[in-house]
Amino acid sequence: MKPFFRFFCLAAIASAAFISCDPKPLDDDGGSDNPVKPTEELKYVELNLVSNGCHALELEDSGSGSYVLKCNGADPYVYSAKLSESLEENMQILEFEYKCAESIDEFQIFFAVKGSPTEANSNKYTNLQSNTADYVKFKCDMGKYRLNGFGKEGDRLRFDPGNSGSRTFYIRNIRIREMDANEKKIHDEVYSKEEKKIYMAEHLEKYLNTSYPSSVTNVTVTADKVKVEGSVSGSGDYLLADVTPWQDITELAKFPYTTKISGKNFSITLDRYVNGREGINYDRVFSKWAVVKVDGNSHILDSHARYADEVAAISSPAPLELKTKKGIGAGDHSYYFNDIRDMNAGSITMNVLLNNMVTGKGSDYQYGGVNYSIGSTRDYVDNITSSCKSMGTVISAIILCQTNSQYKDPENDGGYYTMPNITTAEAFNMYAAALEYMAKRYSSNDIGRISHWIMHNEVDSNSEWTNMGSQPMMRFLDRYVKSMRICYNIVRQYDQNAAVLGSYTHCWTAADGGFSSRKMLEKTVQYSKAEGDFWWGVAYHPYPQSLTRPEFWENDNSSTYSMDSPYVTFKNLEVLSKWAKTADNLYKGEKKRIVFLSENGTNSPSYEESDLVKQAAGAAWAWKKVSRLDGIDAVQWHNWADNKDEGGLRIGLRTFAEGSFKNLDPKPAWYVWKAGGTSEEDAVFNQYLPTIGIGSWDEIMHEF
Repeated sequence: MKPFFRFFCLAAIASAAFISCDPKPLDDDGGSDNPVKPTEELKYVELNLVSNGCHALELEDSGSGSYVLKCNGADPYVYSAKLSESLEENMQILEFEYKCAESIDEFQIFFAVKGSPTEANSNKYTNLQSNTADYVKFKCDMGKYRLNGFGKEGDRLRFDPGNSGSRTFYIRNIRIREMDANEKKIHDEVYSKEEKKIYMAEHLEKYLNTSYPSSVTNVTVTADKVKVEGSVSGSGDYLLADVTPWQDITELAKFPYTTKISGKNFSITLDRYVNGREGINYDRVFSKWAVVKVDGNSHILDSHARYADEVAAISSPAPLELKTKKGIGAGDHSYYFNDIRDMNAGSITMNVLLNNMVTGKGSDYQYGGVNYSIGSTRDYVDNITSSCKSMGTVISAIILCQTNSQYKDPENDGGYYTMPNITTAEAFNMYAAALEYMAKRYSSNDIGRISHWIMHNEVDSNSEWTNMGSQPMMRFLDRYVKSMRICYNIVRQYDQNAAVLGSYTHCWTAADGGFSSRKMLEKTVQYSKAEGDFWWGVAYHPYPQSLTRPEFWENDNSSTYSMDSPYVTFKNLEVLSKWAKTADNLYKGEKKRIVFLSENGTNSPSYEESDLVKQAAGAAWAWKKVSRLDGIDAVQWHNWADNKDEGGLRIGLRTFAEGSFKNLDPKPAWYVWKAGGTSEEDAVFNQYLPTIGIGSWDEIMHEF
């Protein structure tokens, strides 16, 4: 028998505002259980929830389309019944009513095509009302999920009411319905914007693949001047275009900032600083320069744009070398600093919330002619860098901007962190101000140094970790490369050995979180060749395919010894190492790019001995493999200590308090990590060979 699926007519609620991307819950009836009178009859499909497939949740059917969800563990979720027939094209609106007496950290909805949920076809809503005694209305436009294939027979929804914890969530009247006239108008406007994004992505792809007749061959930035050299292709009038970070080079019919080019080969010197450009004092160190040909009232792009090849140094600290490949993730505790010393860790990571570093306009710090306020993150960073400076520890700062902060990209529609807003001169200046403040402060050993700048988090999982709304990969990547370039052209002035690193999940050719990390890396290489190479590297997160299961040597069947492997995990790090050493991917064709494994660990599902042993075996495998792969420079184990707020994961080297375990007790994995690279390594590591089922660590290495 097919699941319940019927068409009904629904009364549209006139007062309900339409939310297109990240819907806010709407209290349409003032918190009452009495429905508002109908103004328009709309066709709808009623959805039932089913107990089959529930996880960490008990489902109670109260009848008449009402349900009680009793969450009792990590990652609770429940499915709807599968659609028994396909939805009509105009069926775009999902709505339901809910109430919950407890707090709700986030509510995730999966639009499961063919019944299979994926992160790419889901959205997280972090603004649902909590502590509600009356039902609240929720609705959203499913347009992008319909475009991704949702709505066919056999598809279903999955509701995840929070990450973990115990709560009771009431939900009723779950429906998918057709749009009313106002919603359709807004929907059409939204999806005309979606089409524009697709065109822009196509233009960027064409731009990278075009062999232009003219060229910019070198850009040198001194303390007060910019010299741009190049050649033009033929007769006619040519201009040198100064392209700012907030401009889209492929979308400009006329470039606003230009200088006339005379002669076939040119060398043009301009002032570095331009006062009063769109409200800021602009530093042309951030510009990229292109040749454009004049065609009547239009400008035709005639070269790739080129960023600065050389930038005058403000300070020149000596290189800070890695003393070992072993590192640990972010922490801020006396035990943490002791572990850095006792483990002889060569590197650490540190999360930096940029929105708490430069918090907005104020009177503490001036950049680009604008005054800004400095926030509390400075004290946190000062503590980390000053505590590590005497130990010679290489620090990587993970640059993050929280969603709904002052750095929010205008197209952001949710997620934990946002792509920084660089779409206007004002927004760009605040972002550059924060990075400049950090680079200037943390470029010497006075307070301690940051030598690696990891730009944002897991950008291939873009909707969750570096959100700028639903985007084609090329448009998202173009913005990301700009963000990396802005940081690089700041920090290189204070430390010529500093590097910026791109952050990626364990997806390689797979695109579970949105994009393929290999594809993004390939395109970043292409950008570097087109627009001038820069010293960027890779901050990879080779977690097991299932973050909850430590025995990746058995489970990671899609982590293969092939450059086309869907995933790169601890199991097959050879793939990433080989990519880094491939000639086509080298910096300027000569130097291997830095590769850090900046966030990774194996989980202990519990503190039972068998789970702790598996986690430790995974740590031993990880160290043995990293230590033998010359394409990988360092690994920072994450987390340093287990965190109860990490969705049920226990991937740290130390415990939280539970049962007989005290807070920050060392786990067996801690002893493995401490022994790595020391004379005790084999004695500690070899006890885990039987757990993995091998006789020698040589057996984990593969050549291909």
